[in-house]
Amino acid sequence: MNRFKIRKTKMLDEAVLGHKKQGIFLTTVIFVLVYIIGSTLSSVVQSIPLSIYSITSLMSSNEYNALMEQFMADQISYTDFMLGMVDVVESLVVNLPFWISLISLFSTALIIVASVVYCVKFEKRPVSSMGIRKKDFALEYGLGFLIGAVMYGLSFLITFLTGTIEISFNEFSPVIFLFLLAFVVQGASEEFLVRGYYMVSLARDNKIAVAIALSSIFFGIMHIGNAGVSFIAIINIILMGIFLGIYVFKRGDLWGACAIHTSWNFVQGNIFGSLVSGMRMDKPLFITNTVGDATFVHGGAFGLEGSLCVTLVLLLAILAVLLIGTKKSEISDFDIAE
Repeated sequence: MNRFKIRKTKMLDEAVLGHKKQGIFLTTVIFVLVYIIGSTLSSVVQSIPLSIYSITSLMSSNEYNALMEQFMADQISYTDFMLGMVDVVESLVVNLPFWISLISLFSTALIIVASVVYCVKFEKRPVSSMGIRKKDFALEYGLGFLIGAVMYGLSFLITFLTGTIEISFNEFSPVIFLFLLAFVVQGASEEFLVRGYYMVSLARDNKIAVAIALSSIFFGIMHIGNAGVSFIAIINIILMGIFLGIYVFKRGDLWGACAIHTSWNFVQGNIFGSLVSGMRMDKPLFITNTVGDATFVHGGAFGLEGSLCVTLVLLLAILAVLLIGTKKSEISDFDIAE
């Protein structure tokens, strides 16, 4: 049973130094505030180019100009004008250029900043306590990226074999490499916030299992507003959070989890062209479409993350990560007994 034990690691030792005990409620309230601050800053950055694009595109839209001329000439009512404007704006939103998506992903770097600033300045934690370890950085990231790609690839294969999705080639675009970099940032942003900051802060005063479970639940809640979300989708995101939480403690750092998160999203959205938590990525290598109405198998409007095929893969992944031993070089000095 020792294999299943989630042991304390050195990053937790560093987080505990000089720490005064803090309850789960206060830790969670502060976490939510940090998340709101980081997300708000990210949204502000996203809104600037989006607003400029929307206004300039609207002004140059033939549909808008035609509506405006009809309204000014009293040919249509105010109600008809507003209904027409809704259609024009919707067409602009549906056809946003790829660089808007890139800016949106890159802007999540501000969530990383908010998480690190809070931990370092207010909790007085070194960044290494968030799992930002220098040792074997490239190895851990590379291993994590491979794991994420294999996990999604297996999920896709199982779903494909059910006959509920089909895949077709798409024209290659070098923009895919920009999306890879953008997902490196986006994947890291949620890992820094949820695992590196919140989970470790919880684990200082509570059992590791409680910290993993609670941080995973909030990880699921963070995605509850996504397009096409379903009960299975939220369960899967919570399961992914549990897997990543265990992985962080087993490896003693955060880099692997960042890479798994990045790889999963990138392979899902820009290699296979599937929906990523309800969002369609631009310029994918392939395009995946659903076949039939079995949303519990193919995930429907949320993408494969809303399918029972992913549930199966995540349960197997959790079992597998529980079976691996904790990285010996990162085991806590206070938890050295085998």
